[in-house]
Amino acid sequence: MGNTSSLSRALNLAFGRLKAAGVSSARLLTGLAPGADELGARAWIRAKLGPVHAIYPFLSDVRSPLADTATWLDGETAIRAGRNPHLAQTRWLLSHADLLVAVWTGKRARGAGGTGDAVRIALEAGLPILWIEPGTMVLRLIGGPGEPSLDFLEVMETLRQMARPIEWMSAEALAQELGLAQPDIVESVEPLPSRVDRLLHRSLWRTFALFQRLAGGRPGPRVDVSLPADLANQDGFKELDTAYVSADQRATRLAAIHRSEQILLLLAAVTAAVVGSAPAVWESFKIPAVFGEFVLGLAALAVWLSANRARRHMRWTQARRLAEQLRLERVAWALGISAGSGPSAHRREKTLAPTLLRGIAPAQGAFDADRVARWGAWASEELIGGQARYHHGQAVRNRRIAHRIHLAEDGTFFFLLGALGSFLVANPIVEAMGYELDHWVVGIMLMSSVIVPAIGAASIALEAKLEFEEQAERSTTLVARLDELADRLPAPNLEALQATARDAIEHLLSEADQWREGARRRQLTRGG
Repeated sequence: MGNTSSLSRALNLAFGRLKAAGVSSARLLTGLAPGADELGARAWIRAKLGPVHAIYPFLSDVRSPLADTATWLDGETAIRAGRNPHLAQTRWLLSHADLLVAVWTGKRARGAGGTGDAVRIALEAGLPILWIEPGTMVLRLIGGPGEPSLDFLEVMETLRQMARPIEWMSAEALAQELGLAQPDIVESVEPLPSRVDRLLHRSLWRTFALFQRLAGGRPGPRVDVSLPADLANQDGFKELDTAYVSADQRATRLAAIHRSEQILLLLAAVTAAVVGSAPAVWESFKIPAVFGEFVLGLAALAVWLSANRARRHMRWTQARRLAEQLRLERVAWALGISAGSGPSAHRREKTLAPTLLRGIAPAQGAFDADRVARWGAWASEELIGGQARYHHGQAVRNRRIAHRIHLAEDGTFFFLLGALGSFLVANPIVEAMGYELDHWVVGIMLMSSVIVPAIGAASIALEAKLEFEEQAERSTTLVARLDELADRLPAPNLEALQATARDAIEHLLSEADQWREGARRRQLTRGG
């Protein structure tokens, strides 16, 4: 590693630059191996940047006095499973990291789990790398949030041309390069509900829930997965769980408002058709009908303008996406991985709440066979079994709603055809007999010809905006994928559980992304 004093100076310089760029309360994740790891931990402590968390590859490793907190992995079990414990340690470290500080010669790894592997994994995950080459005081940056995932072999060919010296970067420019200046996209704080808001959630904003129950039936019983007590007491898990519950409640409230507004607007459109055509039967009702339609139109316009000004359909979509990300992050956290570290581009989703995720501490304590079995069983049920049951229930319910909407649409249409056909047959017969149909009979025909198309248009808008049939198909596809994963659930081996969890997370995030892509389609329809 070269001269330790020069390496210490380089580490002091690196952490000093990070502090100037805005890093003030971070956490150093390190293996605390003798040499560069220990020198880095001492430099970190001198810079007063935050606590040191050690990740040890074996349960028998002795905790260093430099570590404030620590995690022990079961390296012996990994070896028996044909895995390299040091590579597992490296993956664990980087799954929780936002930046790799690498003391590296710039050469390929001589053994699995070394610095070269750490650089390779960081490049594949899109992590920025602050490179310190032993024997020099030059700090170079490789990759970053704005860069695509880089191929290790390609980087090796042009390493020094690609690595950017940070000597002349300003603190602001370095913070931007490291992604530290990136704000949370989603509003993280929901205003406290006012008295009016609480009243609306007990009345108008329950409209969709009532419609869902009438058209789709009651949801299936919810099965809560037993949460291991020692997992629930972990500081990092408690932070993630609190953030998830808050995000889920916010998304649920926004969903109730947006969906109820759409139902109310379509009901207003059908009601306006009924009121507007009523004078065909009751001629004296013309002025009240005009007034009623005017009031309904103003109310619908007010609801539509308010929703679009607040961009509630986008806020709901983002809030639901954040809640799903946090739900998956809390499960992934229990297995020592990240919901944003899969082979697809989902790592960029960390930008939804980077401030929160950077502050989460890794799991502490020993990941022995007992913990892996209990936490793994909970995580598997949360990711696979529980989600398969939930989406199966959603598929059944949404398909039933879509079917009943189509039945209502078809039923009213055939009623109109039957009524009009009956009128066309009856009218000449009655006239031939010297009689004339009553005014109200003709009026009902006219009302039907206005109301039935309004119901049809409302049905089409309802399906287009709330996507019951499409959601049912997506849920069915997801259930099939999760069932496949359930059929090949591994024994409680940490690395195997991590691999299966990554597959499940990819499927769940893919489904969530498809739903998110329809955000603009969910913008409210005025209904007429």
